Amino acid sequence: MLSKIKNYLAKLHIPYFSFARYLKAGGSAIGFMLIGISGGHSQIVSQPVTRHITVDEGLAASEVYHVFQDSRGYIWFGTNNGVSRFNGYEFENFDLVSGLPDNTVFEIYEDYKHRIWFIPFSGSLSYYENGEIKSYRYNSKIVEHLPNSRGPSKLSFFVDSLDNVSFGLKDFGIISIDQEGIYKHIDDSNTDAQVVVRSVGSGKFLVSDSHEPRKYGLFYFDGRQSYRFTLSELGIKPFKPIYFYAQQAKDGSAFITIDGNIFRIKDGRVVSHNHSITQSVIWISIDADNNLWVSAFEGGVYMFPNCDLESPERLCFLKDYQVTSVLRDDEGSYWFSTLNDGVFYVPDHQIAVFSKENGLSDNRANAVYAKDGKIYVGFEMGFVDVIENGQITHYKLSSKDNIGITYVRDIYGDTLTGRVLVAAFGHVAYFENNKLKKLIPDSFNLNTRRIIGSRGGGYWLATAKGFYKIENNRIAYDSRSDGFNGMVFSMAEDYKGDLWFNTVNGLWRYSDSNLLFMGSENQLLAKIGHSMFFSHRDSSLWIGTNGAGIVIYGKDGKVSQISAADGLVSNSIHYLFPEGNRIWAATRQGLSILTLVNDTTYNIQNLTVLDGLPSNEVTTVFVMDGMAYIGTNKGLAILNYSNLGFNHTPPKIEVLGVFVDGRPVAPVNGAVQINYSSNVVNFSYIGLAYRNMGNILYRYRLMGLDSTWVFTRSTSCIFSNLKPGSYTFQVQAQNSNGIWSSRSASIDLIIRPPFWERFWFIILAATILAGTVYAVYSLRISEIKRRNELINSINLYKQQSLRQQMNPHFIFNTLNSIQYFILERDTVSSHKYLTKFARLMRLTLDNSLSPTVSLRDELEALRLYLDLEALRLEGKFTYSIDYNDDESILNNKIPTLMIQPFVENAIWHGIMLKKEKSGHVWVKIADEGSRIVCTIRDDGVGRTKAQRIQEQTGKEYSSRGFQITKQRIELLNTLYGEKFSIKFIDLFDDMGNASGTLVSISIPKNLDVV
Repeated sequence: MLSKIKNYLAKLHIPYFSFARYLKAGGSAIGFMLIGISGGHSQIVSQPVTRHITVDEGLAASEVYHVFQDSRGYIWFGTNNGVSRFNGYEFENFDLVSGLPDNTVFEIYEDYKHRIWFIPFSGSLSYYENGEIKSYRYNSKIVEHLPNSRGPSKLSFFVDSLDNVSFGLKDFGIISIDQEGIYKHIDDSNTDAQVVVRSVGSGKFLVSDSHEPRKYGLFYFDGRQSYRFTLSELGIKPFKPIYFYAQQAKDGSAFITIDGNIFRIKDGRVVSHNHSITQSVIWISIDADNNLWVSAFEGGVYMFPNCDLESPERLCFLKDYQVTSVLRDDEGSYWFSTLNDGVFYVPDHQIAVFSKENGLSDNRANAVYAKDGKIYVGFEMGFVDVIENGQITHYKLSSKDNIGITYVRDIYGDTLTGRVLVAAFGHVAYFENNKLKKLIPDSFNLNTRRIIGSRGGGYWLATAKGFYKIENNRIAYDSRSDGFNGMVFSMAEDYKGDLWFNTVNGLWRYSDSNLLFMGSENQLLAKIGHSMFFSHRDSSLWIGTNGAGIVIYGKDGKVSQISAADGLVSNSIHYLFPEGNRIWAATRQGLSILTLVNDTTYNIQNLTVLDGLPSNEVTTVFVMDGMAYIGTNKGLAILNYSNLGFNHTPPKIEVLGVFVDGRPVAPVNGAVQINYSSNVVNFSYIGLAYRNMGNILYRYRLMGLDSTWVFTRSTSCIFSNLKPGSYTFQVQAQNSNGIWSSRSASIDLIIRPPFWERFWFIILAATILAGTVYAVYSLRISEIKRRNELINSINLYKQQSLRQQMNPHFIFNTLNSIQYFILERDTVSSHKYLTKFARLMRLTLDNSLSPTVSLRDELEALRLYLDLEALRLEGKFTYSIDYNDDESILNNKIPTLMIQPFVENAIWHGIMLKKEKSGHVWVKIADEGSRIVCTIRDDGVGRTKAQRIQEQTGKEYSSRGFQITKQRIELLNTLYGEKFSIKFIDLFDDMGNASGTLVSISIPKNLDVV
C-alpha cells in the first residue's frame, strides 16, 4: 500500500515529504534504540539526552527538511515556512517578505564565497549575503524547465569557483548555468540509465533521474571514469525511483541510495549492498567521524560506524520520527531535522540513559556496580534494579520500622568472594542465585551508608551510629563499645589495615583499637568527606569533600587540594572512583575526570548536561572495561569512555555590531570612528557554542584602556567616558569543557579628539600663540623702549629743572645779597640768609635724588626759594602758602620740583612787570580725594599784558623752568595715562582790568613717578 501511495504521488510530481507531513509516525513512544551495550547483542531500550526544538522555541516551522552549519558556525534550518538561522540563543527567520522566492526550502548550501544558497521546491534559487537575501538572477532559466521536473534533487547542488551553478532536477537531468546566464543540459542524464550520479570534485555528487526508463539502472561518473550498472548487477527489480542520493566516504568510495537500496561502489564495483532497513531512504550523509547516517522512510535514522553497512554495532535513533537530515556540528553534537516534529539536538549520541520512563524503578540512582554483564543500580526509594540481556529485574528493600521505606546508599562488589553487597538503611544484603539475601538480621538496624572490604577479611560498615566490622555474617566489632557512635560518611583501609573514616567533624583514624582525630592537623582534614580511597600510586589518601573539592593527604603528612579553581566542575563531591591513572569525581554540578600525568600533574575533563548527561547532579560512578556507569538524580547514564566525544572545539566568536549612544555605527576602513562627545559605546557579540545553548561564558577587554579580561555571560558590554585615542575591543567565548576561542573577535575603535586636540589645530594654535607671543614681546620691547625714552626725557627735564632752580644767575644774585649783608656788618641777616641758602641747596640736592618727594619737603624748598628771592628783590613781593593746617596732606608725594617753576613764573612774569613793583603770591594746597590740587595765584599784570610788554621792549623772556615743568608733566601724562593736569586762568578786577594769573596743578595722590 505504501509503495502505491509513493508511485501515485510521483505521477503527480509531488514529493512524498509534502504528503507525509500530514501522516503520523507509528507508535507513541519517543524512543532511541541502542544495540550492543555491555557486549551483548540484545536490544536495550535507552534514550540519550535530547533537546527538542520546535516552533515554541522560535523555529519557523515543525516541518524541517534540512539542517546545515555554515563556515561562521551558524545553524540553518530549511522548512516549509522559510529558513531559520540559529545562534544558540535565538532564531532569525526568513520568508517571502524577507526576500525568499519560495517558502518551501529543501536544501541549504554554502559556496566558496560563503554565500548561503536556498534550494526550494519551486527551483527558484536565492542566497544570503551580507545580511540580506538575494534572488538568483537567472531563475528564469530554471523555471523554463520545471514543468518537466518533479523539483530539485536533494543534496545535488553545486557552485564552482567560476560561479557556475549546477544541480539535478528529478525526471529531467542535471543542468548548469554559468555566470553569464548560459544554460546547459548535461547529456549524461539522457543516456541509457535511470539514475545518474556525477562527481563534480571535492567529494560532491550531482544526482538525477531520466524521464523515460532506460537499459541501465545506474550511471556513475567518479570524476575520471564512467560506469554503468544494470538492474541485475544492482540486484534490484525494474523501478521508477523516487528517492536517490549519493555521498562520498573518506576512502573515495561512493554510497548511492536508490529508494530502499544502499550501494557502496569503489573502483567501479559494488562492494556492499544493503536493502533491509527501509523501503525508501530519505536521507544519507557521512559525518566527520566517517559514520554513515541513513534515514528510513518508515521512521528512524541509522548510524553505521566507519561506513560499514554490515556492522552489528549500528545504531538506530528516533525510530518514531521521519528524519529528513542529520548534521554533526563543529562540537561533535548531532542535529536531526524531522518531517513534522521540529529538530532534535543530541550532545553525544554515545551516552545511553536509563530512567523511570523506560523501565527503571526510580530516577535517583544512588549506587551502581557492573559485573559479568549485569548492571546493579540502587535507588533512593529502596529499589535495586539489575539490568541483564535487555531485561530489568526489580528488587525492593523494605523496612519493618514505622517509616516503611529504606534508602540504598552503596553497592559493593567483593572481588574475593564474588558477592555483590547492598548497603541501605536497615539492611545489609547480598545477591546470591539472583536473589537478594540479608547479611545480618533485620532486628539490628545499622542505617549503613558505605561498605568496603577489609584486608583481613570481612567488611567495614560506615553507619549513622559509628562503624562496624562484619566477619562471617556477624558483627565482629562495634565502635560504640569504644565510645564512638557518630555518623560515618565514608571510609578507606590503608595497606597496614588501619581504618580511616570521615565524620561531621572531619577525618579520623582507627588503629590498634585506638581512635585518633586527624582534623586538627590541617583545616582541610576537618571537612566532611562523602567518599575516600587510598591511591595505588603513592598510598596518598584522596577525600571527596562537601565544599572543599578533593583533599589529598600524602604519605608524608602533606595536605593538598584540588578545587574548582583548578578545573573541577564543582567543589561538592558525592563520590570518588579510582580507575587506572584516572579519578572519576561525581559532583553536584557534573562529572569531573582527572587524568594523572605524574604525581603532581593532572588533566581535568568535565561532563555535564551540555555534553549529554541527563542531570548535573551526579550521585555515583563506576567504571570497568572502558564503560562508565554514571548515576544521577534523573537516571543512569552509560557511556563508552574510549569513544566519548569531549568538546575540544574552540567556540567561534564574532562582533555583531557597535552602538554609539544607542545608534549602530558601521566600521570605516576596518575601524569604528566616533567623536569624543559620543561617550557611550556598546559592543554586541555572539559566541557559537551550541552545547551551552545560550549559557556561554565570555571574556572581553578594551586594549588601550585595560588589558585585564572581564568575564560575563552577557552578549554585550558598555564603555563610557572614554578618552580620545585608539582602542581595540577583543572578546572570546568558552565552550562546555572550558576551552576558549582560539582567536579573539576584535574591532578597532578610534575616538576622534576635539578639534582643539587635533594635530592641525595644535600646529595652528602653536603658530598663533607663537605669533602672539612674538607680537606681545615686540610690543613689550617697543613699550619698554618708549618708556625708557620717556623716563630719560623726564629725567632730562628733571635735571633741567634742577639746573633752572640752581641756575648761576640765581646763585650769583643770592650770594651778592648775602655779601651785601656781610659788608654792612649785618651779621644776623647774613647768617640768616646764608643758612637759608645752604638749606635750599641741601634740599634741592636731596630731592633731586628721588623721582618723588613729600609735599612737606617740596613746600619747605619753595619757602626757602621765596625767602631768598624776596631778599634779592628787596621786598618787592610777599607770599603765602596755605594748606589749611592739614598736616596729613603734607605726607603725600608729588614729582620733584613740580611747584617752584610756576611760582617763579608768577614772580618774574606777573609781579615784576608791575609799575609799582610790588605784589603778592598765593600758594594754596587742597585735598580733593584722589588728587592734590595746588593753586598758584599772583596779582601781577596778567599773561596778556606781560606778553605785550615783552613785545614792546623787544625782550621776550621765556621762563625755562616753567617750560621744562610743563613738558615734564606732558611726559608724565604720556607715561601714566593723563593723570596730571594744568589749568591757567587769567584774573580781572571789577573794571575788567587784568589783576593777575591763577595756575591750578592737579596731581594724583600716592603716585610713584619717575
